[in-house]
Amino acid sequence: MINRLILLSALMCIVAFSSLAQQTPLQRLEKHVYVLSADSLEGRGLGTEGRLKAISYIENEMRQMGLMPVFEDDFIQEFLYRSELINVDGKNIVGMIPGTDPVLKDEYIVVGAHYDHLGYTVDSEGNKIVFSGADDNASGVAGVLEIAREILSGEEKPKRSLIFVAFDAEESGLIGSSKFVELDKPFPNDAIKAMFSLDMIGMLSTVKHLDLKGLETLAESQTYLVAAQIRNNLSVKNTSPNIERRTDTWPFGKLGIPAIHVHTGLKSPYHKPGDNPELLDYDGMAQISLFLSGLLLEMGNAEVLAPVSKFDSKKVLYGEALKFGVHLGMGSSHHRHEEDFYRAFGLFSIEAGLYGKLRISRKFELAVSTLYDIHGSVVEDGKLRRHSLTIPALVRFNIAQDEDGSFRFFTGVGPYYRHHLRQRMGEDARAVLASLDLAQNELGVSLQFGFQVNKISLLAEWRDAVTDVYDLPADSGIKSRNFRVGLTYDF
Repeated sequence: MINRLILLSALMCIVAFSSLAQQTPLQRLEKHVYVLSADSLEGRGLGTEGRLKAISYIENEMRQMGLMPVFEDDFIQEFLYRSELINVDGKNIVGMIPGTDPVLKDEYIVVGAHYDHLGYTVDSEGNKIVFSGADDNASGVAGVLEIAREILSGEEKPKRSLIFVAFDAEESGLIGSSKFVELDKPFPNDAIKAMFSLDMIGMLSTVKHLDLKGLETLAESQTYLVAAQIRNNLSVKNTSPNIERRTDTWPFGKLGIPAIHVHTGLKSPYHKPGDNPELLDYDGMAQISLFLSGLLLEMGNAEVLAPVSKFDSKKVLYGEALKFGVHLGMGSSHHRHEEDFYRAFGLFSIEAGLYGKLRISRKFELAVSTLYDIHGSVVEDGKLRRHSLTIPALVRFNIAQDEDGSFRFFTGVGPYYRHHLRQRMGEDARAVLASLDLAQNELGVSLQFGFQVNKISLLAEWRDAVTDVYDLPADSGIKSRNFRVGLTYDF
């Protein structure tokens, strides 16, 4: 009797596995998304039973399809992290397709997607409102699983090893992907030649194309792309050389690893309870999975897989070393005597122009502006209005900044040169000052404070001249003084 039960159980497992293998990619993708976004999984939130169910489901799928565990006999990479006052056990789920080449198998391409989401809330009537996260990011996890199955079942095998990861705690601050690169693994980070993050891939029919942001961080990226499109044609846009900061590409990119964000836009109800599985385009997800399988095989079998020559971790963190932008400022200006016995009234001033800045190090940069500057002063006998070309050159020091450089507080100091293109006085002022010639050039010192958020900076700047307002044989002691509040934008 016992032997019959064992035989019956074995037959049932074989039938179930055979049934799964006979499903189409579309059916498998739909199944993964519906399971992972079910209300019973409680939005895969921190501390929920549903998150543990998601981990078990993904691990079981990796094991059944034939992926190899990376951590000895274990698919789980465990780590601890702190969320507010709670210590949390994090779990990345990691499987591998070993490379076939005796040398290239020690190089790796990582294909990842985060499986966590926002969990649930309870309304005033005690009803549980689940953030299902079908597109964000059950779709990405489903894509990772389908790509792995597609490559495992195909005849063509990659020479490089492929790592498939379901990352934990992305919604808490890219923690799972950060821990993946920080913690010990069977291979070093410099063996990772490229990384893909599938984050929200369920809206192809709506946007009509796939974003591969960061693809151009790879040398020969267009060669791989064209070859993949010959295999399985798909419209692709946004292959820029910029690493996406808001998904799991970022911890890899800031190490200098080419990292590509695979994305179909924010067309689903992003971070809302309505992000449900019936809204997704599963045929589009199947096309994306098939296309990425071909792209991975092209990259996995390339003789050399390397970043573009100008791509490095500093550029990822802080952008191009040399940047340009536009500047607009306004404030007041006046003239005063160095010994304070004379001070003219302030006059509204405005300036606009272009600037360039050169990053010297993480802490220092050189900023030079070319500004058309309208300024002057008010005296008892009228107004002195000047139109000038002003060129401040400041060495800036970052007092405080976040890790990726998207926010910083800085101060700067340096000289400025000003050439007065036009100097105009009112009639009363000319009657009094006709005997005095105004200086055509001005030198002085600038002091600046500011803060920057992404490409926009807000500045406060003081400029004190060290040369005289009047062109006299002897120094009159009357100098120009200026204050500006400025707004800049980096191109």
